[in-house]
Amino acid sequence: MLRFQLRDSEIKITQPVEKFMTPDPFTLSTKDNVQKAIELMMDNKIGSCIIVDDQFRPQNIITKTDTIKLIFSGYTSLSIEDAIEFLGKDGKELITVKLDTPISECVKLFVTKNIKHLPVTDKKGVLKGIISATNILKKLSLLIFTDNLTSLGNRHYLQSIQFRLERIKSKHPIGILVADIDNFKQINDVYGHHIGDTVLQKVAQTILKTIRITDEAIRIGGEEFLIILFHASEISALKIAERIRKAVENLTFEEVPELRITISIGAVLCPCYILVDECIKTADKALLEAKETGKNKVIFIPPRKTK
Repeated sequence: MLRFQLRDSEIKITQPVEKFMTPDPFTLSTKDNVQKAIELMMDNKIGSCIIVDDQFRPQNIITKTDTIKLIFSGYTSLSIEDAIEFLGKDGKELITVKLDTPISECVKLFVTKNIKHLPVTDKKGVLKGIISATNILKKLSLLIFTDNLTSLGNRHYLQSIQFRLERIKSKHPIGILVADIDNFKQINDVYGHHIGDTVLQKVAQTILKTIRITDEAIRIGGEEFLIILFHASEISALKIAERIRKAVENLTFEEVPELRITISIGAVLCPCYILVDECIKTADKALLEAKETGKNKVIFIPPRKTK
């Protein structure tokens, strides 16, 4: 099984092709001509077209590179059938994958067969989509760096941006908020995990709506969130933290109208002379103090002074 290593974490790529493919790919029949393939690719900014039979089963692929060869050879009026023969693709078995093929198998095929596109078929061999290395790279980044439930960044995303954070705060302090939903275990126990998931999603969306578009929100634990505020001051960090606290306190849930939730927040200002990791730990201490002194509050710890 293909594995992608990211620091101390291992992510196994087992998702099916169906989640990564482009559905309804552009197709041609063998009776179409090369000029149509060229126009189709140019008009739709695509790199390939799939040749299908009258049962919509994939038979071959013609790529942008193929069309360039045909243009320079002066064969744009050829039928697709003749073009395939000219390109030496006739008689070669087309490699395809099924909708439920693990994405890791596609990556292996791209590498071992030196191909860039794979038609995707159902169990009957009918064309359903196309997948390319570009599809995988784009969606894989989301898979690795995004929390599935809340669509916020996850711990891997935090690791990936830490160098950028250190560089940014060398010029302007950043605010670090660590927020934790109060009594979340009790919410799960009383209302069930379905409601618990809804709470997490609504809190995540509330945080996103409350912070500035330039700021970052990351889910770093079960019910714990990290908010990074750029170009921050002590006053702005406290204002945003308090807005988040009030917005969460005012949330309502249609499925359980009686449910009310609160959030506790630890806040710090991270100056150039303190590492981001250390600031997060300090914000976590502030969060613990907020929890231990009544919850549903913001506690700010000023940055330590240099000697």
